[in-house]
Amino acid sequence: MKSDTLFMNISSDNVIISNWEEKIFLDRNNVEKNLWPKLVQLVPEWNYNKIIVLNWPWWFTNLRVGTLCMNILNDVMDNQIDFYDISKIDLYKKAYENWFLPQNGLIYIGQKRNIWLWDFEKWEKIWQFSFDEVKEKIDTSFFIDEVVDENYYPEWIDKNYEIETEFNGSELVLKCSDKSINFSMGDLGLAPIKSVAPNYMMEPSITLK
Repeated sequence: MKSDTLFMNISSDNVIISNWEEKIFLDRNNVEKNLWPKLVQLVPEWNYNKIIVLNWPWWFTNLRVGTLCMNILNDVMDNQIDFYDISKIDLYKKAYENWFLPQNGLIYIGQKRNIWLWDFEKWEKIWQFSFDEVKEKIDTSFFIDEVVDENYYPEWIDKNYEIETEFNGSELVLKCSDKSINFSMGDLGLAPIKSVAPNYMMEPSITLK
């Protein structure tokens, strides 16, 4: 299946780039060096002029470098690229509204031992806490966010409920617990834009010395 669309997840611990048949993982520690040449390399190889961006939350480096590289690429290509930008939280809410995900989810926020618990019915963050606190406080079913690092989640968390996001050439595909649901850009209410901004939801903390 041919497609002119590329999918980029810049909201996980790795930057994930995929088309209809291949998925590329770029480690966050080297993303500043590796992302730009990879995007340039894929222009003739994958022949893309649309990019679906899964934005926020939140590894600051992935968000910052990912959006910068995409915007520079579009400048170089005379604005021939259309972006379709959606936050991970909005995507998961859509899945919840379609009875695909449970009400609560553990959301990766780029920290080694802290995580969010998000309520998709109330549309709010319930807590930010450590995994030990999660084990003590959660007494309902929940799904877990997509993280490439296989050792990130503690052993007591059921990884069968981890999200996996894929792209089939025209739609985003969410997989969880042996189920899947597809969303077109129209389903998600996404319109093309010509630049994309990092959606931090909060400002990075900066210490002046």
